[in-house]
Amino acid sequence: MWNKIINATGSLHLYLIAALIIVITLLGLSLTAVKADLALKNSQIETAAVNQRMLQDYLTVVTDELQAQAKERDRLAKDYAFALALNEKAAKAKAEIDRQLADQREAIKKLRTSANEQTRSWANTAVPDDVKRLLKHAAYCAHRSHQADPICVTAAIINEPVPASRM
Repeated sequence: MWNKIINATGSLHLYLIAALIIVITLLGLSLTAVKADLALKNSQIETAAVNQRMLQDYLTVVTDELQAQAKERDRLAKDYAFALALNEKAAKAKAEIDRQLADQREAIKKLRTSANEQTRSWANTAVPDDVKRLLKHAAYCAHRSHQADPICVTAAIINEPVPASRM
């Protein structure tokens, strides 16, 4: 009987050894699969970290651009308010000029339709060409941007006596 057990045990050991070899092989395969999965997860983590850095850089760029746009928007709003103020000022000045023009036209109309014959004839007489040129020159030189024009600059020394040759 012991012989049967020893013989059975001998083959049992073989079965047991074979089973252990299979288990160790399966554990080795499982370990290899776990290592490969671990390597894949590590590479995914590295990729995610790189993506996170790229997204952070992109977020920084977008934030800077947004801040620059906000500053530009504020500057444009100030420019717009300034332009509105200038337009309002110009509209008031135009209205004042229009009022003065209407007053001057009314005064001219009164002069042309005056009951006094001399005043009426003076008002209806054409202005001589020399006087027109003189008034046009005075109006040209009175403008702020034309004052540096050599035509509009007065003599540097005004209190000099007239030379005897011109007398």
